[in-house]
Amino acid sequence: MIDKVTTIVADIDGTLVNKGESIMPITKAALEKLHQEGVLLGLSTGRKINSSMFNRAKDWGLSFNFDVIIGMNGGQLWDKDHEEIESYYLLSTADMKEIIERMAPLNLNVMIYEDDHMVTLHFDDMIHASMQRNHIEVIVTDGDTDRLCVRPNYNVLFRFDPERSEEVAAFAKTVDCERYHGIMTSPGIIEFMDPRVNKGMALHKYSERNNIPIEEIMAFGDMDNDKEMLKEAGWGVCLLNGSDISKSMSDAVTEYPCTEDGMGRYLEQYVLKG
Repeated sequence: MIDKVTTIVADIDGTLVNKGESIMPITKAALEKLHQEGVLLGLSTGRKINSSMFNRAKDWGLSFNFDVIIGMNGGQLWDKDHEEIESYYLLSTADMKEIIERMAPLNLNVMIYEDDHMVTLHFDDMIHASMQRNHIEVIVTDGDTDRLCVRPNYNVLFRFDPERSEEVAAFAKTVDCERYHGIMTSPGIIEFMDPRVNKGMALHKYSERNNIPIEEIMAFGDMDNDKEMLKEAGWGVCLLNGSDISKSMSDAVTEYPCTEDGMGRYLEQYVLKG
């Protein structure tokens, strides 16, 4: 355990909250106490930083606003002392189109985030659930892939039945190249992005521009897209329900899964013990 905790950042789904649910009660209470003690608190997510993301604290019934938000799996960074949102390593429109074409044999639904809405090829149950969960509007292109590639973007996201995960992951490895690679960010979702982009990279950017030693930052996550953040943070904690690779790159694993308030229980025992 690190001696001093200046900032705590956490992934959302499967870490801070159950997917699509409210923040867990012990976690909520722990965050309120940490905020009162002056610890900076933030989110690190695959979602885009937009008006909806800035309202998440209010949606969850927290009495404060988050101090830092890492979005698009490290492609975006905002913190309270820097009004602008920094962006890193967007995919070109040519690469976006190439990714969609090369993944086409799997017949998966495709989507991108654009401003305060998302654009998708087809409307289905998974898109509807995402729309409800993220409080975001959807533009449906009715199969027009060119509409998804009108300007550079942080990633290209594919949704599918989680039971196809092994098949999709294996195929995606044949698509990876030096300009883009795919990573499973949750069951049934794979995202292609610039290989330089990850949450750990953004965490270092946050550390540097705020003069906060990386050694004083604690991070919580669960999926493969959290692994670099968990490795680079001064103390990285993977939820019990997390992926094997994220657990292997963490300093600790919680004793309870997200569904049993794993993050909050860990904070109570190891950070708020005094």
